[in-house]
Amino acid sequence: MLNLRCLLPALALVLCSSLADAQLHVQRVAEFPSPGATSPRFNGARALKLSADGKTLIAAFYGCWAQLFNLVDHQPVGAAFRTSGDGQVGFVNDAIAYTADWNSMRLWDTSTGKQLGEAIPHELREDTIISPAISSQGNLIATRATMKSVQLRDVKTHQLIGDPISYASNVSAMRFSADGTRLLVLSGGSLHAIDTLTGQQVAGPFKSGWRFHLFSQANKLVTTETNNGSPQLVIRSTDQQGWPETHRVDLPGNTKHVFELDDSQILVQVSKPDYKPALFILDLNQPDLSSEVKTDADRAFSIIVPENKQYWICSNIHDIRCQKFGDPKPVWLKRVPSSGYDQPVFPLSNQHFIIRDKQKTFGINKISDGSQVWTRPGVRRFQHSDNTIALGTEAGIEIWAYQEDDQP
Repeated sequence: MLNLRCLLPALALVLCSSLADAQLHVQRVAEFPSPGATSPRFNGARALKLSADGKTLIAAFYGCWAQLFNLVDHQPVGAAFRTSGDGQVGFVNDAIAYTADWNSMRLWDTSTGKQLGEAIPHELREDTIISPAISSQGNLIATRATMKSVQLRDVKTHQLIGDPISYASNVSAMRFSADGTRLLVLSGGSLHAIDTLTGQQVAGPFKSGWRFHLFSQANKLVTTETNNGSPQLVIRSTDQQGWPETHRVDLPGNTKHVFELDDSQILVQVSKPDYKPALFILDLNQPDLSSEVKTDADRAFSIIVPENKQYWICSNIHDIRCQKFGDPKPVWLKRVPSSGYDQPVFPLSNQHFIIRDKQKTFGINKISDGSQVWTRPGVRRFQHSDNTIALGTEAGIEIWAYQEDDQP
């Protein structure tokens, strides 16, 4: 691994790494201090989100402040505003950001930093802090109006779609389908499907654990259950009335992750009773023909699949490894230092991935051999979009631009 550091004027710090398959350029382009007063114990950024186009950042800081930032001009947008100490921040679309406090959600104009309209009911509690659900088209919002009710709202008009829907138990998860036509609501171990045009329930309730996935292209709903002590995946057909069950698949452990490989195939990672991982590729249309992805990993706490679906990378308290689909032996394996902590992995691109350990060290590594090509200590939170990385630190926020160039 070759690390070359060059100090440039002002904020520019460039680090270039020579790779066998690509060259990574990382340059710091801006940094923003925390607004308002902070305590010696709690300071800096605690949450941050990038807009889909990478042009705007919203961040929440310790001391109950939030702020929008323009990443084109590298300037704050408007004035900082107050928010709750544990609330959520994010984007509805590129033009609208949001903050979710203890009992309300507020919308913010990303060009002016001013609040849009009145606050929307959204209830949080320390043991069940969930973000509002946002459709991928950025035109619908679902909030937990009370702990046991959900409101569906049109973003443009701010008007409710249908009446608020109440449930017998606390709402623990909300998620839109990829095409925005359905809203899934999990309440007390039961899953409900809502039509986003009418706000009416169209299917359910279905028994489900925390892991559930709606695949719009394949017209399938995948839920998790435990039947007589046996973990199972349940597949339902969403293009039939009432979403009837079509398949039930026994698994050797509890479902931890589900990845969509294409329109009909999924990768399922489970954790066996001895904590060893097992991975299966399932065809949603023919799940009886599932195939196991062989691995000799002893545990797996974190797993990613890069966008090109050629490899998968997992980490645990013992090692980090990369395997190619179809090959049971790792492409590479690196032992984790005996710190007693696991090192979660996160996707960055088809060339690189991210490790952010519990000592708050952020690193970018090569997928080809696992070598580290860039690192930054003291990172509490991070977000990235195309060519932009935002790092939350004790001092505030650092913005880095990165570029991957193929070697000639």
